[in-house]
Amino acid sequence: MQKPLTFMLLALSLQAATYDNKLEFGLKTTAYNYTERGDQDQILDTEDSKFLEIGGFYGSYDHKFRTEAAKNSEIAYYLNFYGSYTGGDTDYKGSLLGGGSSYGSYSSTTENKFYELQVNIKRLRQYENKSSYTMLGMGYKSWERKLSSNQEETYYYYFFQVAFGGEVNIYKDWSLGLDLTGQLAYNPKMDADFSSASNQKLNETFDLGTVYTYKIAAPLVIPINKQLSFKTKLEYEFTSYGKSNTKYVPNFPDTGNTNSYLEPKSQQKNWHLYAGFQLIF
Repeated sequence: MQKPLTFMLLALSLQAATYDNKLEFGLKTTAYNYTERGDQDQILDTEDSKFLEIGGFYGSYDHKFRTEAAKNSEIAYYLNFYGSYTGGDTDYKGSLLGGGSSYGSYSSTTENKFYELQVNIKRLRQYENKSSYTMLGMGYKSWERKLSSNQEETYYYYFFQVAFGGEVNIYKDWSLGLDLTGQLAYNPKMDADFSSASNQKLNETFDLGTVYTYKIAAPLVIPINKQLSFKTKLEYEFTSYGKSNTKYVPNFPDTGNTNSYLEPKSQQKNWHLYAGFQLIF
């Protein structure tokens, strides 16, 4: 009887339990790369920044609402909330609107603000020394882009999201993970506000084409004590924006003609660096 009892106690001790609640918060910085292209795939303009030139904060909260027993593991379901804000300047290289000049003829600095909110359902399977998860949810993104004192653009949309990944212990209680995320926008739009030299106003909303994002991230978690850990994460994010519809605006700028305007196709290829804390309770 002693051997089976010893085995049962050992098995229970190796069964890792899921957490009830988890709060993550910290700082985020971005090395930013954005390119707009014409129908012949020629570069129209670019925006770039280095790490620390765009920065802000992020936060995430998991609340467990269901658990299941499984072989050598425990399965839990969470309601997850996530939000982030970053802002800063990028180096613009392109041309003046309506000037007829080529790419590179004009350069300036663009002010940017980025917002993201998410609500997700997360399924976590926790083993002794590793875990895996899947997540489904919805979110909202907004990008405010001030190219000059008389030209502002705001991109905004809701999106559907799927994500999966996991973590494994690599040294003592340190864990290294891999996260894969896909996002597909619903009804993406871009508001354009522009004032001409003669103080005419252009205020138009463009319907963007298909917008999608994928992210690949590697998080590292270093425990400080049983409840608090330091967490850092390096993430690559790719976003594709489809070309918008065309707007025909009479007498803008003040030429007596009807001119056409659209938002060309574009891409973001960004690197994000996160550093913060993870609290289990």
